[in-house]
Amino acid sequence: MLCRATKTVSAVSRRALAAAVLTVPTRAEHTLPGLDYDYGALEPHISAEIMQIHHSKHHATYVNNLNIAEEKYAEAQAKGTARLQFNFCGLANTSVFQTLQYGT
Repeated sequence: MLCRATKTVSAVSRRALAAAVLTVPTRAEHTLPGLDYDYGALEPHISAEIMQIHHSKHHATYVNNLNIAEEKYAEAQAKGTARLQFNFCGLANTSVFQTLQYGT
């Protein structure tokens, strides 16, 4: 089965494969979701202060960093950065190999 998959991939041009792997639909910017409960709802196990810090600082930082990462990705994709293509193609190849190898 690996040989059949290899022949199929070999028949596709590298540029077309890279374009297919690097194509990501545009998305709206991610936003911090609100909580359906009050920060103090988990007291006395988790304090309202900890919940407020976790949500408004930590969770917000993850959302912000995800938006930054997606922006940088879009810029690299537009430039056709070789490193980006190399790593995504490597990821695609490895994923195909592991799927064929382990049947997952």
